[in-house]
Amino acid sequence: MSVNIEGNVGQTSAASGWYQNGRVVSAQEKEKDAPQPKADNAVKVSVSQEGIENYRKQIREKGISGRVVAKGNKESVIRQAKQATNALSANAYGGELAGELKKLKGQRTGSAYGIADEMEDSVRAYANLYDEIVQGYQDGTRERYVEDENSETGFRKMTMEEELSRLDRAFQKMADRADAKEMIEGEFKRLRTEGGKGLSTNASKKPQGTDENVPETTGQKMKRLAQEWRDAYKTSGSKESGMEKVLSMLNSMFGISKKV
Repeated sequence: MSVNIEGNVGQTSAASGWYQNGRVVSAQEKEKDAPQPKADNAVKVSVSQEGIENYRKQIREKGISGRVVAKGNKESVIRQAKQATNALSANAYGGELAGELKKLKGQRTGSAYGIADEMEDSVRAYANLYDEIVQGYQDGTRERYVEDENSETGFRKMTMEEELSRLDRAFQKMADRADAKEMIEGEFKRLRTEGGKGLSTNASKKPQGTDENVPETTGQKMKRLAQEWRDAYKTSGSKESGMEKVLSMLNSMFGISKKV
């Protein structure tokens, strides 16, 4: 880029005055001593066509922040944007679990959908996502990112163990919600039966010294089923093999006959 400057450039401004012939003079002195401007004193600046094209190119390559994106960094910027988008889904295991559960419910036929069905579908949804994570890391096709201030892009790739841990926490929350729902429904049932005497304070209390007689809650059953599935999966590597164990346990819990 070439820039040509022509004309009288003997005077330049300073913060507190003007430089003239190597000496700083005040604005008043400058006004008094300055010669009347002549046509040939005008400063002319010309920019080459190459410079104009260079400037236009920079404008086109400006990022959202207004800074010029260097040509060599474009791939890095694109990678960072992808990682940022991917990081959003890294915190959405609860949503993925709920979506998988909804899909499984939609595949069922018939109107009857009991607690055993919901527990089966919840564990199967968990199993499907668990297997998806494991298989994705084994074949190298899965990448999830989380924020990391020490990384060059601000994000780092997650490990399989981190993903499985987050999925486990999402399932734990789902099981806890099932417990809360069960308690509320049980309390309303009691109120209808007893004619309404206010919420019972004993509903969530365990009798002293009789822990072995306290019925297992829905959430506790779900967690136990998921643990049994994980143990079977780690041994066999097959999610269906793990579900066989789950269905066998459901049959024992509810006295029903379920098949994979």
